[in-house]
Amino acid sequence: MKTISLCLGLLFFLVPGLFSQDLPSPPAHIQLLPSGSYVIPMDNTLQLDASSLFNLKAYGLVVYLIDNGVKIKWVMRSGKLKDGIDFTATVQQVKPSLIAGTASAGFKAGPFVIYAADLSGVDALIDAYYIATSLTGNDRPKVYRTMTLVAVDVRYDLTGFLPKAAILTDGGNQAIHLAFMIAAGIPSLNYTTSTGSNLTSGCFTFASEPHNSKTGAAVDATITNIKNFVLAGGNFLAECAAVPNYENNALGRFQTTTGITVSNTAIGTAITYPNPDLSYSQFEGVYNASLTGSVKNWQISGSGINNEHNHATGSGASSSSIGASVSKLKSGLGGLVFYLGNHNFSTADIQNINGIRMYMNALLTPALTICGSLLPLKLTVLSGIVQRGSTRLQWTVIENETGNSYEIEKSNDGSRYSFAAAIINTGEAGTASYFYNDASPLYTIAYYRLKIISKNGNVFYSNTLTVKSTNYKFSDEVIILQNPFAEAIDFSLNAVQAGSRELSLYNVSGQKVFSQKTNADRGMNTYSLASGQQIPAGIYFLQVSGAGESIVKRLVKR
Repeated sequence: MKTISLCLGLLFFLVPGLFSQDLPSPPAHIQLLPSGSYVIPMDNTLQLDASSLFNLKAYGLVVYLIDNGVKIKWVMRSGKLKDGIDFTATVQQVKPSLIAGTASAGFKAGPFVIYAADLSGVDALIDAYYIATSLTGNDRPKVYRTMTLVAVDVRYDLTGFLPKAAILTDGGNQAIHLAFMIAAGIPSLNYTTSTGSNLTSGCFTFASEPHNSKTGAAVDATITNIKNFVLAGGNFLAECAAVPNYENNALGRFQTTTGITVSNTAIGTAITYPNPDLSYSQFEGVYNASLTGSVKNWQISGSGINNEHNHATGSGASSSSIGASVSKLKSGLGGLVFYLGNHNFSTADIQNINGIRMYMNALLTPALTICGSLLPLKLTVLSGIVQRGSTRLQWTVIENETGNSYEIEKSNDGSRYSFAAAIINTGEAGTASYFYNDASPLYTIAYYRLKIISKNGNVFYSNTLTVKSTNYKFSDEVIILQNPFAEAIDFSLNAVQAGSRELSLYNVSGQKVFSQKTNADRGMNTYSLASGQQIPAGIYFLQVSGAGESIVKRLVKR
């Protein structure tokens, strides 16, 4: 056993916690975004169109990639202020064209990221989206590549989530929200009009009601359907006259117990943003809460609220006037009701565009479908065993009749995958099991994943399976001896083989602030890293590299 002591510099992190994605004060969920990952910016500097306004087609690109099985994560820094930076990274523009050189960029307004290991086929899909939507020049959404490791606060992992919107027709104003979808370039398979009676059979994740001042049995039936939809895990947005129409109907009462009163106070853009770190408020610049329509803003009657939190309110004497709000009616994914003032939004200026952005943010906030699955194919975990030096893979599919084929992809490094084999769906209804034998000798380690292709052309990916040869060494093991720690960082390294190891510490921007090489003996090694008196409380990432692998541990300094 070896014991050493080292000194290190100072750094700080936000303290992560358990997920509470949809309610105010969400804890952070810090992950390390590798160098070479893609970022789809969502701010008014890095994502502008030919008119020098925010490019709404960035939303369409995100949805198109999700539809095609790309693993996308939505980044929002917990605790940020309005228009605050989510993360800063050294980047290079790669789409729509590669621009030589790199620059430091601060990403705002909820950027989307694709990890470097998940980029297989993504460039071709981005180009396909440009063509499918007839976008040219600066109207093509921009995509950047990170050049260094960076820490990001991931609010939602959108893997497997297929947003599908039902735009309600009972008020006769469905053209308003259909125009939003077209302006943002959302693929047509992700939305349709609906009376609200087919939310279960249609497997919708989201429903929206534009201006609706009608009353009667048909409207009551739709409100009842929406209430059941939300309580089952769907998300819903009401706009303009639909807000009081749904909230003041005893069958609704989504955000209050006492109803609301339309105030239409002339608060304009002099408003506050109480929850800028939640998904609904992911936009940069101002929103106008007195723009147009019969219901621009409202006030809660009495004091009864139902998990309601505001996203645009007046200031000073008008602080009780609300222009946008959300209520959560179900724990877990989904169960959200979004209210949005104003009758309609155009693409003429940032005030109007941000109204459409709030609608799009609601669409992309994850929800469960009423069908009970985020995927049309319900796949059990891909598993495998090594037999006589080769690998036998196995997976089981529920609702097998919805599938078309499966492609096995293989990698030697867990990053670059290549086609290995194709398996055609059996066509039988119900549950079906599949097997594949990779006869290639396994001498060290291999990574497998399934590319799952459904009958409607959608593409999804399974979990990644790591298979090791029976002769392959086990991994090093790092154990933090005291976490949180007060002074020194004490940890042990159970090394599978003797040799050099590098001990590194990273800050929230992914910058290496400390590095020390040491030799480890085979077996147990104990380390004590003296922190000194200047390191503040916060989060640290300790990386132990060597012997062909890298292990990262998260630490907390009290």
